Amino acid sequence: MNSGDPLRDLLVAAIQHQEADEVEKARDLYLQILEQDPRHEKALHLAGLLCLQCGEYDGARTLLDAAIEVNPDNPAYTNHLGVVSLRQDDLPAAIEMFRRALAMDPTYAEAHFNLGIALRGLDDLDGAASALAEASRLDPDNDLTLVWAGVLANERGAAHEAAELLMRAAELNPTNTEALHQLGDVFVSLGAHEDAERCYRTALGITPEVAGIHGKLGSVLTQLGQLDEARASFDTALALNPGDPALLGGLALVQLDAGSADQAKETADLAVAADDQSVDGHYALARIYRVMGDVDAARTEAARVRELAPDNARYLDGLFI
Repeated sequence: MNSGDPLRDLLVAAIQHQEADEVEKARDLYLQILEQDPRHEKALHLAGLLCLQCGEYDGARTLLDAAIEVNPDNPAYTNHLGVVSLRQDDLPAAIEMFRRALAMDPTYAEAHFNLGIALRGLDDLDGAASALAEASRLDPDNDLTLVWAGVLANERGAAHEAAELLMRAAELNPTNTEALHQLGDVFVSLGAHEDAERCYRTALGITPEVAGIHGKLGSVLTQLGQLDEARASFDTALALNPGDPALLGGLALVQLDAGSADQAKETADLAVAADDQSVDGHYALARIYRVMGDVDAARTEAARVRELAPDNARYLDGLFI
């Protein structure tokens, strides 16, 4: 419907195209608006977000800087400029922008969330946990925030807290496969393999095309001694992502547990050939050489695992070397 304001009508149409992922149509309309009014702050902001969505970070920065010049007191513009820096891996600059946005509006949940993600990237896990907790307090039904808070809790060694956060995220949004996937990982760390299996199967029921989850299901099934199903999971995963070293390393362990040490070694060798820094490949080789009785080779591979994953208990606890 024509509102009598041509620029407003163009803006509404542009937003509709953007929400429908019709990028070119949205871009054309934003350009039309900015040709008529180069200081149209909503068009500058939304066009900047469109560039951000498309990975055009220099364009996003130019447009968001222009929006801030028009209205420096809008925290959303500064927050989204921080997201540009975050996507470009300039974490200190991103943190500065998120904190500026929060100085304007301390109740801005999205900026607290973004700050938490950036601080995690700098290994400030306590600061990240505090920022995510504040984001969740301000927006308690945001399942994305709960997922990242759960991931962070697990990284800090609080697996039970992580499970609670991730279960709440999955309750709020039963289609959130990341929540289910990460919850499965937490259950693995707790040794609750049957619970992990249920999480991975539920996630795959929603997004069956994710190779990594098929691989994790295969690893859990291996732990449960369900080797035929584990092999089928890895076969599916490798069909989706051929040659992936982590998947090859997992398949090698299935083959080893099934009594095919020679075949397992061939598969693990493929993993290491694909990526000499594959923890899964070297871990599989350490286990395989131990079964074969080649103690020196097993120790060499175990040392490589410790070098590549010095803090990962899942690998280190399984070496016994």
